[in-house]
Amino acid sequence: MDADPRRLIARLAVAVMVADGQITPSEYAALEHLEELGLGPMSDLAEDEIRGATHQPIDLRATCEGLAQATPEAAAVIMSVLAEIAASDRSVSRAELETLHTVAGLLGLNATEAAHILANAIDEYGATLSTEDGTHSDGPGPSGPVRVTVIRRRDAEMPAPGAPPSAPPELQQAYRVLGIDATASRSHLDAAYLGLVERYNPVKVAGLGAEFAALAVRKLVEATAAFETVLNAQLGTG
Repeated sequence: MDADPRRLIARLAVAVMVADGQITPSEYAALEHLEELGLGPMSDLAEDEIRGATHQPIDLRATCEGLAQATPEAAAVIMSVLAEIAASDRSVSRAELETLHTVAGLLGLNATEAAHILANAIDEYGATLSTEDGTHSDGPGPSGPVRVTVIRRRDAEMPAPGAPPSAPPELQQAYRVLGIDATASRSHLDAAYLGLVERYNPVKVAGLGAEFAALAVRKLVEATAAFETVLNAQLGTG
């Protein structure tokens, strides 16, 4: 990859945040979340991209082409970062969701996989999905209104796997992380877990930098904890 992948991902994060036409204070604060994800100092990169977006819409296709050499596993990690950014202010607008689905398609992720990643981020941050477009009520952010190129496409349905509502919260979350429900057999459980192990293989995202490998490891830890929680429930040892 010719460009710094961290800059390209910061650009995509800004595109998500400004998808509805402006940056609000709550969205601007989400820039700090890029660093909280363990990707190193990225606020300056993101602010540079915001300044650029005030003059020219962000070209999602060109930006994703800069990440064309990323492995499918790396694409999944990138999508996880963007989904967490969108959900970090606990609200995901329709425009943000459309931008995320567009980016997922440009990165080569299928709709089901993208929806699973988005659902996990939304659940993790307790975010709500807004069905309305338009500006937010808390005013424009420090950089003022910005435009972004969005290739509109039909939203993929968000899958709703999980444990029954009566199950402990940690078990419900484990099923959502794995993308299965309480009727899943042991073989389906194993397959779901192995799929996540493959998706978040640190070796396969190393091309993006050490920070992304560390993020992949974090995702693997989450997947392993979810697997053990569900397995214990199935065996009656939880």
